[in-house]
Amino acid sequence: MHFNKLIVLLLCVLGGSTAHAVIIDRIAAIVNDDVITQSELDKAKALDLHISGLPRKDSILQERINHHLVLQQLKSQPPVIITAEEAQSAYEDYVVRRGNEELLEPFLQIAGTNRDDLMQEIRDQLSIRKFIRDRFRPFVNITIEDAEDYYEKVYKPAAEMLAKTPPPFAEVFGEIQNQMVESKVQDQLAQWLEKIRKEATINVKD
Repeated sequence: MHFNKLIVLLLCVLGGSTAHAVIIDRIAAIVNDDVITQSELDKAKALDLHISGLPRKDSILQERINHHLVLQQLKSQPPVIITAEEAQSAYEDYVVRRGNEELLEPFLQIAGTNRDDLMQEIRDQLSIRKFIRDRFRPFVNITIEDAEDYYEKVYKPAAEMLAKTPPPFAEVFGEIQNQMVESKVQDQLAQWLEKIRKEATINVKD
């Protein structure tokens, strides 16, 4: 069966004047068993979704490598449940970013993708975000002393540099706590990504 399909493909490429040209997508990288194609990179760059919580990298290829590595990790974990409401909410937020529904359709066509693929990308990235939260957030603890130290050494000086009067610590404790939690989660995430990258087989094509 696979041999027959290969023969058909070769006939299309090498056949006579009646054969149509076939464009074969270039492989950009292979991550374990996952193939990352150039078209995937182009679509991801055009969509510019970035709701997974994974760190931004110098290239879209490195970002997609991390994306695939984490999705592979999810396969060995208890299923991450993304509700239809969560996916729809993220979709609606994205529509607003692009203007409205009428503007989204031609944008997706130019990007070489469609609404179904966009929804799948949204679900994948939401799954990654929820996985990151559940894996790393429970192990991060910010004490009042930690927050006060941050307030005195970072928050207040930053406000004063902008010629602003910093609000009292009690008013911004929640904000500072959230910032510190996110910072520590990102630090732990970066270390974990480095570990799984070292354990993976990553073949980047020239």
